[in-house]
Amino acid sequence: MNKLAFASLLVAGSASAGGFAVTEQTAASAGTGGAGAARDDDPGAAWHQPAALADGKGLRLGFSAIFARPSLEARALDGSWSENNEAAWSTPPHLDISYARGRWAAGISLGIPFGSGVTWPTDWEGRHEIVASDLKVFRAAPFVAWSFGKLRVAVGAHADFGRLQIRRDLDFIDMEGDVAIDMDGRAFGGDAAAYYQPTKDLAFGAVFRSGTKLALEGGANFTAPDAFAAKLPDQAAQSAIALPAQLSLGGKYVRGTYTLLADVDWTRWSTNKQLVVDFEEMSTPDVVQDQQWRNTFSVRAGGEYRRGRLTLRHGTYVEQSPAPVTKLAPSSPDANRLGLVVGASWSINRALRVDGFVEQMFLLRRDAENDEALEASYGGRATLAGIGLAWMP
Repeated sequence: MNKLAFASLLVAGSASAGGFAVTEQTAASAGTGGAGAARDDDPGAAWHQPAALADGKGLRLGFSAIFARPSLEARALDGSWSENNEAAWSTPPHLDISYARGRWAAGISLGIPFGSGVTWPTDWEGRHEIVASDLKVFRAAPFVAWSFGKLRVAVGAHADFGRLQIRRDLDFIDMEGDVAIDMDGRAFGGDAAAYYQPTKDLAFGAVFRSGTKLALEGGANFTAPDAFAAKLPDQAAQSAIALPAQLSLGGKYVRGTYTLLADVDWTRWSTNKQLVVDFEEMSTPDVVQDQQWRNTFSVRAGGEYRRGRLTLRHGTYVEQSPAPVTKLAPSSPDANRLGLVVGASWSINRALRVDGFVEQMFLLRRDAENDEALEASYGGRATLAGIGLAWMP
């Protein structure tokens, strides 16, 4: 059994934003391509721009459910085979609660900012590298904010709770086995935000979220032939995933009934240099996988047109992949992304609003140049949709 191939089972496949970040957090902001660092008229600002909520406007509640279905294709570089992954709908939720009075505000954002998953057929060419992986990180991020007139600031903390599950087949030359790993862990970090509104039609925002290291512990369950069973017993395992620091800079411009929003995001994926897996039993060798991810930039832009109770939205974005082609593998078929989005809102009354969006994400094809993984080309697309409720009395 190849030691480096064995290590690759612990890399979660990505079917969301660059790396394993999930950009779509609220139905309103997703409708403008995810641009929200300068948005102040939505309960989802508790996630995108908490400083903007220090406006004295009382209680805000927001809930969004995002539905995502990726469709990935792997094909041999020589054209001898191709395979599509088994895509399934996932539904990450998001909840925002805040209260503002006078010059201060406080609140909390609850959601899944990191997550990914990929499931390949059990008999596909790369089954000895990965069959299925699933990563989800739930984050609770409380904050407090204060207004200094045109400038508002916020500080907060976040607690991350993650779970990683992986399954793959093992190759023992004349027969096969399999392994399933299930680990979870937690981590803590800090946040800061600033919102500046020089005029009623113009605003700028900045949001920083610190990186954390998610320490994972759990178990590995092996099925192996008798000759290998002694070296691969069921046992405890531990690892760690670096969740990256993120910086978003955004702007908003209002002209009549139209609002333009734009963000530039920087993500410090370079903290993912290596993945080390420590097995409890000495008979099972620990493994180290070289990742060498790089920092990335994303650009998001969109607009809103308001007429009476109806708001129409549109947006687009471009995201870089942090994974170099020399590290691409079926366990992590990451790609540069282009997204196109349309959305809408309807105000039921002065306090209650319904939001929705539909998005098409294109995963731009890349050829792997990884000597330690399956030689293949990866690409595809993902369909996303979401619905949300916003209550702002």
